[in-house]
Amino acid sequence: MAIFLTEDDVQQLLPITDAIDAVEKGFKEQGNGTAFNLHRSRVQAGKVGITMMVAALGSRKVAGFKCMGIGGSMVLLYGGEKNQLLAVLEARSLGQIRTGAASALASRYMAPENASSVGIIGTGHQAETQLKGTCAVRPITRALAYSRTPEHLTNFCTRMSRVLDIEVSPATSAQEAVQNSDIVIAITNVRTLDPVLLGEWVRPGQHLVAAGANTINRRELDDEAVARCSLIVTDARDQAKLECADLAIPIEKGIWDWDNVWELGQIVTGQVKGRTSSDDITLYESQGIALEDVAVADFLFQKALIKGIGTELPF
Repeated sequence: MAIFLTEDDVQQLLPITDAIDAVEKGFKEQGNGTAFNLHRSRVQAGKVGITMMVAALGSRKVAGFKCMGIGGSMVLLYGGEKNQLLAVLEARSLGQIRTGAASALASRYMAPENASSVGIIGTGHQAETQLKGTCAVRPITRALAYSRTPEHLTNFCTRMSRVLDIEVSPATSAQEAVQNSDIVIAITNVRTLDPVLLGEWVRPGQHLVAAGANTINRRELDDEAVARCSLIVTDARDQAKLECADLAIPIEKGIWDWDNVWELGQIVTGQVKGRTSSDDITLYESQGIALEDVAVADFLFQKALIKGIGTELPF
C-alpha cells in the first residue's frame, strides 16, 4: 500500500546533507547510463495548465513523475517488483531542497576546495537551500547576499546568519557580491533576458552557479560570463537546449558550443574533471530535472518506512 508524505514530513526527513547524497546517487546513474530523464513538459490551455517531469533510475528500480500547477506540486514514486505506486509526496519543500542539493553537489566537484566565501544574488524561497547546501560541501565562513528588495535582504541575512552560524551580510550591489566571493550563486526570479551577473565582474578561480532561470526567455548571465568559463556543466543537456537562455544565446552567437557543455553525471562519475587549475572559472547551470526529484523521493520513501512516518493511502 502506498504512503502519503506531507510538507512537514518531507522537511522532517530531508536534511540538506542527505539530499546531496541522494541526488549524487541519481547523477551517478545518469553518468553510468542507467537513468532516464524526460525533459520538462508544460501544457497550457487558457488559464489552466500543468507542468510534468518524468524520470527512472534503473539501478535503484524506481521511477516517478512530478506534476506542478498553480498552488501546489506532487511527486508520485513507483517501484518494487510489480512497479507499483509506492508514495505520493507533497513537493514544494522537496523541490526547494533538491535544487539546493544539486547545486551543492556540483560545487562539491567543481568549486575550489578551500572556497570560504559565497556571493548570492537573490534572497527568495530557493536561496536558503542554495546557501545551506554550499556550506555543507565547502568550509564557508562568510556570505554576501544581494536583493533588489531591501526588506527581503535584511530578513535573509539575519535568518541565515543564525541558521548557519556564519556571517551573512548584505551587499550593496550584485557586483559587490560577485567580486568578493569564491563561489557565486544566481538564484533570482528574473523574468526577462536582462542578465543579473556580468562577466566583467568575474575573477579567475571562481565557481558560478546559475539556478534561477529555467525558461528560454529568462536569463541570469551575460555572454561574457559564459565566454570566460573553462568548464560548463548542466544537469541535463537536452533540457538545457530547450530552457537555458544563459547558454542558448551565446551558443547561437558562436561563443560556446553544446558539445562542450557537460552533464553533472559525467562529472560525478569522473568522465570529465571538475577543475583542472586554480584559475579555472567553472559554471553549473541548473535547470532542475526529474531525476533529482525521483532520487530524493526514493530516499524519503525508504526513510519514512524506517521511521514509521506517513499516511497509508487506500489504493
